[in-house]
Amino acid sequence: MNIFGILIPKQMLTYLYADDTLDIAVNELLESGYTAVPVIDRDGIYLGVVSEGDFLKMVMECGRDKLGKHKVEEIISKDKEAFIINTVSKDEIMEKILDRNFLSIVDDRKCFVGIITRKSIIKYLSNS
Repeated sequence: MNIFGILIPKQMLTYLYADDTLDIAVNELLESGYTAVPVIDRDGIYLGVVSEGDFLKMVMECGRDKLGKHKVEEIISKDKEAFIINTVSKDEIMEKILDRNFLSIVDDRKCFVGIITRKSIIKYLSNS
């Protein structure tokens, strides 16, 4: 499976920087329409994913008015299975995508390249 044929590139996605404040980040997430987005550092290195639930938990802990004092890096999910290197096998992709709506794709330096979605994989397989 050539993942570059089904990859949604970074330039077309909403993603957050780890040093973004939560008040700005929550607005970006809400505007995007997504329920979860990748997080990278300023060098483009993939760090993890944040979801609506991560933001909600922080709002419940500190209140909406204090989100500007916190950074995205404080709420990043450390799910080690939420990304793959762009050279992995089809079997590994299929195994990991089963429990997620998307997988983040990184290169061999762990730089974020884009995502593949469960929907894009299903479309790809149905056309094969």
